[in-house]
Amino acid sequence: MKSIFLILFFILVVQVIPAYSQDNADYFPYKKNNYWEYYWVEFGHPDTIVSYSVFDSVDSQGSKIAIFDSHFINPIEPPLMLPDSGTFIIDTNLNVFSNWAPIGYSQYPLIYKLNGKQGDKWIIYDYSHTGNGPFEMARINEVRNDTILRITTKTMRIEYYMAYDSTDTTGLDRWSDILAKGFGLQARGGGDAPASIYLKGAIIDGILYGDTTGMITGVNNQQILPTKFQLYQNYPNPFNPTTKINYQVPKPGNVELKVFDILGREVMMLVNGYKNVGKYTVDFNASKLASGVYIYRLKSGSYISTKKMVILK
Repeated sequence: MKSIFLILFFILVVQVIPAYSQDNADYFPYKKNNYWEYYWVEFGHPDTIVSYSVFDSVDSQGSKIAIFDSHFINPIEPPLMLPDSGTFIIDTNLNVFSNWAPIGYSQYPLIYKLNGKQGDKWIIYDYSHTGNGPFEMARINEVRNDTILRITTKTMRIEYYMAYDSTDTTGLDRWSDILAKGFGLQARGGGDAPASIYLKGAIIDGILYGDTTGMITGVNNQQILPTKFQLYQNYPNPFNPTTKINYQVPKPGNVELKVFDILGREVMMLVNGYKNVGKYTVDFNASKLASGVYIYRLKSGSYISTKKMVILK
């Protein structure tokens, strides 16, 4: 009889604990179509920032890849405190790297350790490149139980600071991020940040939490159209033999996307034709090219943008 009661108790516990509380990966819910709204808090400048995941994938190493877009909604314009487009890489140890970071001094610095413990710290960037500093640092300042959008969960507060000694736990305060299990970024601010943002609502895996009035205006991750040309860094990079190149077009027109070798000789045409307003992904297969550095160029009308990529075989 005791064993039956224990089984029933276990079933009850499993049912009342939300699924998102089971895995630290839920500190960063990256799946495509997830959506967040934040209060932008600055004296004399109330506004709302929306952020949404427009792409997710898994690479050959098992790392998860996500691309997020963000913007103000009143009016629609590039945000502060969030990237207008940021790529995030979550490796199998639940370390999160990004080409946009609170302190963005390298292409993909480590910004979050989702499996980290309170007190853990790490170097984001070494200005000396010799191990002598000064250093941009991150430290998990606090992990605690909390209530976010009326849901009981855990939060992780990560402080970003500059120190002249990598063993220091304090220094020039940059700002802090608060991650909430099941929700992702819950707040950002403090230090020398220009303002603060706080989560007001989210749609995670199709479930609505809190207030997402920005969706009611018709501004959502399916309907927002780009307002500027953008050529993104390919991922993965370096690669062998395939990579993805994302770009966006704010007005209809002819678009060219070409690949050149380091001497400027064209080696491949990836896109050549008319494109409507929108966001596009090109799969590039370099199996016929030799290892080395290559340039890819997006051109439409007077707009031209180039980036480097590396083939390693």
